[in-house]
Amino acid sequence: MRRAIGFTLVLGGLAGCRGGESEQPPVHLIQNMFTQEKARPYRRDTSGLFPDGRVMRLPVEGTVAVGDLRDDTLLDEGLGDDGQPSARFPSQIKFGDPAVIHRGELRYRIYCTPCHGLEGDGKGPVASRGLLVPPANFKDQRVKDLTVGKLYSAIRNGVNVPNMPSYAAQIPVEDRWAIIAYLRTLQGVAAEGGANAAPLAAADKASVEYGEKVYKAKICVTCHSLDGTRIVGPSFKGLYGKTESTNAGDVTVDDAYLTESITQPMAKVVNGYPPAMPLQQYGPNEVESLILFIKAQK
Repeated sequence: MRRAIGFTLVLGGLAGCRGGESEQPPVHLIQNMFTQEKARPYRRDTSGLFPDGRVMRLPVEGTVAVGDLRDDTLLDEGLGDDGQPSARFPSQIKFGDPAVIHRGELRYRIYCTPCHGLEGDGKGPVASRGLLVPPANFKDQRVKDLTVGKLYSAIRNGVNVPNMPSYAAQIPVEDRWAIIAYLRTLQGVAAEGGANAAPLAAADKASVEYGEKVYKAKICVTCHSLDGTRIVGPSFKGLYGKTESTNAGDVTVDDAYLTESITQPMAKVVNGYPPAMPLQQYGPNEVESLILFIKAQK
């Protein structure tokens, strides 16, 4: 019995051993479909099936690959119904969605930061080497006034090529729009209509309700969540009364600190977050209302 077991093990070991390498074709006892006649990509067709002798064939004329129809000119090209760069985002892109802003920030840091800088000021590491045409400063009013369709075109088609080539091959359609949504947060520009968006109507007195309108109109919603989710800036949930560690030391989040942070956003930046909050103009009761709204986020 032991001899039989030992013989089986030895035989199995020999059968499982590949042995040394060889340039000769392997031996296949059971051929099946392994050695069938077939064409291989990038090789000449020897079967005579195709008159031009090419194995790889062009797509049938008029056909479109699944998922590549590209029939939405606003989404795919950034153009409105009039054929001009659009002033609004496509309906598929939720500008106020924190996930979209976060995705845009990640893609921006990968593709845009080298030239345009973390803060969008055009002072990235590549720009510091002295480019013939300096990268755009996204904080300039000229760039703020550009429609989202124009910004999209810059990513899709390039600007002053070869200074900024097209990034269409590197950045998918949805990510291009996400980057633009993040850019708007850096610029402090409303999503629709660029810098020319309608201003927030004034209120007679400060209130939580008016503070919510300010929160949305001043695009705080894109960076500061209300449910504790961490995005570009600290969440407003439970923020009031906390002690935060900033680049200027520890501070208590009270009315004075919030007022300073809203009106002078670079004065004390919370550690772990980018200095990305734009400087904005506030009307009567807007700052006070926004603070009341933040206090209400328990």
